[in-house]
Amino acid sequence: MKDEETKILLFCVNCNKETQHTVHYIGSYLKSITCDRCHEKIEIDRRHLRTVFAEDFINRILTKPHRITEDMKKAVATLMPFFPRRLIREPLKVLKEIYDILKKENGEKVRKD
Repeated sequence: MKDEETKILLFCVNCNKETQHTVHYIGSYLKSITCDRCHEKIEIDRRHLRTVFAEDFINRILTKPHRITEDMKKAVATLMPFFPRRLIREPLKVLKEIYDILKKENGEKVRKD
């Protein structure tokens, strides 16, 4: 990883003005920002960021099934008018036939007893 410094114009809260700042990077990660006028330095606490990102990541993992279910409900409701009718009727016919067969078998068992 390569350390990098960049100059950028930002608003400094300490100076209460827009001033030149030096931004320090470690690789592609931000390390610190220093005001060139008042030399106020803001550093990024990696440990704190990791805990915040970990909490957010865990929350996203735990809510994923619910979010996917909601997305699927919306997609099916939107696409329902475009489904062929056979897509719904055929499974219902098969279920009805299975129900009729089971009903006949149960009726024969009751008569034999």
